[in-house]
Amino acid sequence: MQEKLWKVMLVYSILFSAAAMYVMLYFSATKTIVIAEETTPGHIESEVQGDKMIESPLFFREEGAEEGIRVPLPPEIRADDIVIENRYIEHGIYIILTGSYRDFYVNNVLIGKDPKVIGGTVGEEAGVTRLQLQLTEPCEQEYIFENGMLYLTFTSPGNLYDKVLVLDITGGSGAGNGKGDVLEADIILELSEKITEKLKDSDIHVYCTRTDDREVTEEEKIKFVNDLQADMLISIRTVAKENSDSVAGIQAVYNRTYFIPYFGNTELADMLVRYACVTSGCVANGLYEAESDDILLQRMQIPAAAIVVDCLTNKKEVQLLSSEEHKEKLAEGIAEGIVAAFAEKDKSH
Repeated sequence: MQEKLWKVMLVYSILFSAAAMYVMLYFSATKTIVIAEETTPGHIESEVQGDKMIESPLFFREEGAEEGIRVPLPPEIRADDIVIENRYIEHGIYIILTGSYRDFYVNNVLIGKDPKVIGGTVGEEAGVTRLQLQLTEPCEQEYIFENGMLYLTFTSPGNLYDKVLVLDITGGSGAGNGKGDVLEADIILELSEKITEKLKDSDIHVYCTRTDDREVTEEEKIKFVNDLQADMLISIRTVAKENSDSVAGIQAVYNRTYFIPYFGNTELADMLVRYACVTSGCVANGLYEAESDDILLQRMQIPAAAIVVDCLTNKKEVQLLSSEEHKEKLAEGIAEGIVAAFAEKDKSH
C-alpha cells in the first residue's frame, strides 16, 4: 500500500514539474513589456534629424478586424533599444531605434489599420533609425513589445480625460526677450515643466504647445487647442519693456470681448494672478485686456488667459527669475490657481 502511494506521488510530481516548465517556457517566449517611458520631444532630436537624414515611405498591410498597428522589429532589438516620442502638436508618433534599420523597413511592412494613422516615413542617421507615424489628430497611445513586434493603439484625449488644459509656452529658438543669461523662452519652458509636474497627481491633463526650442505659430496653437477639444488655455509669458526698470509684479491678460457665462476669461485671469501672487510673494500688477493682435486669446472660445510673470528689464525680478526657489513658488501658485479655476468652472455647470 505504501509502495503504491509513493508511485502515485512520483507521477504527480513529474506531471507538476512538466507543467511548471511549460508555463515558464511559454511566458519566456511571449513576454509582454509595456513601454511606459517617453522622452520629451527634442530630447534626441539632434541625433535623428538633420540634412543627412534620408527618409523613405513606410508601407502598411491591413490585416484583422481590430484597430491598431503592429511594427515588426529586427530580431536583435530589445525594449531598451526603443524610445517613443509623441509630438502632439505635430500629430506625429516617433519610434526611435538604436541601430541602422532603414533597409529593414523598406523591405518589411507595418501590419494593421487605424483610421487615425494616415501614413509614415522611416529615416536613418548616425546609427539611429526613426519611424514617424502621421496621425489625423493628437492622440494618446499604448505600446506593447511582444514576440518581436511593437503593438500600438491610439485614443483621442477627449475619450480619456475629463479636464484638458493647454499650456501655451511662448518663445522658441531665437524668439523672445532676454537679460544676460536669463532668456524668456528658457524661463517659460522651465516654468511650464514645473507647473505640469505639480498638476501630475490631479485630474487635469496638461498639453503644452512647446516642449523644446521649436517655434510654433499662433495658427498652429489655435488648431492644437481645437483638435484637443481643450477645456482651458493658459499662456505663460514674461514682459520686457525698454526703459521700464520700475515695472514689477504679476499681471494677466484676457479677452474681454468673448463672454462665457459664470466662469470665463476675466474670472480665470483674476484667479491666476491672485494665487500666483499669494504663493510667490510678488506684487499683483492687475488685469489687462488683450490687444487686437493677440491672435491666440482673441480666437479662443474656451476660458483663456495669459499670466505674465515678472519683468526682464527689472533688475530685482531678473534675479528672482534666476532663483530656483522663486520659480518653484511661482509654479506652485499658478498650479494652485489652475486647480481652483477648474473647480470653479465645474460649479458653473
